[in-house]
Amino acid sequence: MTSPTLSQMRHGFVGVADATFAFQGQLQRRLREIDRKALNAQVLVKRHGKVLAGYGVVAQSFREGAQQLQVAATDVQHAIQPMMLGFMQTLRDTQQIEKLSVLPDAVRQKASGLERALEQHQRQLLARNEQSRRAGMRLRQALARFESVVAELEYVVVNGRIEAALKGDGRAALAQVSSDMDNAVVQVRDLLRTYAEHIEKVLP
Repeated sequence: MTSPTLSQMRHGFVGVADATFAFQGQLQRRLREIDRKALNAQVLVKRHGKVLAGYGVVAQSFREGAQQLQVAATDVQHAIQPMMLGFMQTLRDTQQIEKLSVLPDAVRQKASGLERALEQHQRQLLARNEQSRRAGMRLRQALARFESVVAELEYVVVNGRIEAALKGDGRAALAQVSSDMDNAVVQVRDLLRTYAEHIEKVLP
């Protein structure tokens, strides 16, 4: 393995680490926002009583969808951890292999332990690559589940906006709540897709 390749790996892993940190922070903030807006929808329905009774189903679906997003987000967080650990271990073994590989043959012949160490790191690297492959697969699956939950909540939001348009006295308030929910869900969807695109560049 050449130095440029090692440098590219390091750059890619650091990039994913930075993207992961930003993703996790932004995701938690936006999920809290969705939960808060879902609660606002339920409060609005209770405040208007029978006038907005039909919208209560949508408001409840908002809240349930927000809770499902939290569960899906937790699954993604759990899948991210082994992937990042695999990156660090792969980089460490790769660095060791490169250091040992560039030693002069005369040095390696006189120190048989170096050759054994090289072989050990090469075996470890193969094992790490397989672990990273499985971790990447689990993360892809977790992200796919997350996106499916987001898609379901987007459907609820659309129904909410339609329902709001049909109401009388509470229409303006409902329209605002539904619009806020729509924007919040779209932000989570875009955040998720951007992160997925980023990690695909380095996943095996």
